[in-house]
Amino acid sequence: MERRKQLQKYIQRAKTSLTLERSIPIAQYGLFLALLSSASLMLVSRLFVWPYYRQTALAVFLVGIIAAIVLMWWKRARAKEALHTLDHYFSHNELVTALSFKEDEDPLVQSLLAKAVQKAEKAFSEFKVRKKALFRPKACIGLFVTGVVLAMLYMFPATTQIEAIEVEKEKAVIEDIKKEVAKLEKKAETKEVKEQLKELQNKLKDADTAEEALRDVVKKQKELALKEQQLKDKQTANEDSATEGQGLSEEEIEQLKELAHMQQGLTQNANTTQTAMSKLGKPASNSLQNAIASANNANNNQQNSSSSNTGQKPAGNAQSNNQPGQQGQNNSQSGNQQAQGSSQSNQQGQGQGQGQGQGKGQGQGQGQGSGQGGPGLGTGAGSGQGGRNLLTMPDRLGGSSETSVDGGALGDGSHVSEQQGNGPITKGSIRPYDEVIGAYKDSYLESSERLQLPKDLQNVVQSYFTSIESQ
Repeated sequence: MERRKQLQKYIQRAKTSLTLERSIPIAQYGLFLALLSSASLMLVSRLFVWPYYRQTALAVFLVGIIAAIVLMWWKRARAKEALHTLDHYFSHNELVTALSFKEDEDPLVQSLLAKAVQKAEKAFSEFKVRKKALFRPKACIGLFVTGVVLAMLYMFPATTQIEAIEVEKEKAVIEDIKKEVAKLEKKAETKEVKEQLKELQNKLKDADTAEEALRDVVKKQKELALKEQQLKDKQTANEDSATEGQGLSEEEIEQLKELAHMQQGLTQNANTTQTAMSKLGKPASNSLQNAIASANNANNNQQNSSSSNTGQKPAGNAQSNNQPGQQGQNNSQSGNQQAQGSSQSNQQGQGQGQGQGQGKGQGQGQGQGSGQGGPGLGTGAGSGQGGRNLLTMPDRLGGSSETSVDGGALGDGSHVSEQQGNGPITKGSIRPYDEVIGAYKDSYLESSERLQLPKDLQNVVQSYFTSIESQ
């Protein structure tokens, strides 16, 4: 038994050697074919725009390596083959003869095993020094040439390959947008907001460019802003009417808070996407940039308004001796009042007072009174509720000439400088709300046409003005 085990060890060593001798040539040809396939794909990708051509070439190379490994395992030497190969180096085939018998107790078998073990070391030494063809010159030359060509193709890409890389980066921007919207959709709790974000996700699946995806995000942000404004108007109308049981429901209140949060998230996503597109050398169109800037301004104003409402104290009520004036501004809570009163004795007096009023819209009132007495000065604070009856309209700067728009195509390039300064401030004039809202609507819609806003964003603007005109 011990002699049989010694012979099996020599056979196993011969099997390993044979497997290695077969694997090295297969590895050379496999690596050569893998590099050749990868270089061929790199060469084809120079003919047209092929996104992810580098990843495809790498995947083909790895597939070639895996195929070579599988082939090496399939072509590995078996134990029977190693036995007969090693037996060729025995003078009288003692190895095969001794191992063909299963009974070790037979004296003849014992003699054959002893003789085989005695010659095994010499036979294996001759087996190792036999002539081997491990390296294939053609495969080695092919490897070298293909490697040099592949390196040159990679270091000096064609125009189409550069465009393909830009397309890859743009698709990565789209994927980032999808991930951010998916996160917002998971955070949403109200049913309507979830449905809106799911609708946005479905639209993003069909977006082929980053600008299309960004336009969908801005559109959805505008829709959510319109929905939030409608809920705010409903809430304000219920507060003004002071009717119990007609306020916002708990679901609507939660939806109002969530709408503000989702708008902020979409606005940040739009800003990040716009920056990424600029870095790629593909800035968004002017209309889309203006829409994003408008969303940023609205978001900042909303945050400032929330901070102001949190820290504001209720105004007190006071009266002067004569008719008080009042002035309120829509959604801002401020007012100026003037009053002229009278003092005692045979004189005329004048008084002025400052007060705080709450309301929507703007209003002004003045009152004068006369009395008997010496010069006197009275102070006081007035109270009042403003409405939408009167609004302060700023005067137009630069005359009343018509505005013309240059419809020519825009060129490529970046801005040279940007300066900010304080514009002139005019007093303005007081006009009725019903008269002003129509002019504001016409002016804004005309500006939207000049900016060439998308059709869906124009519908959002028109819906907003329709909603506030119907109130």
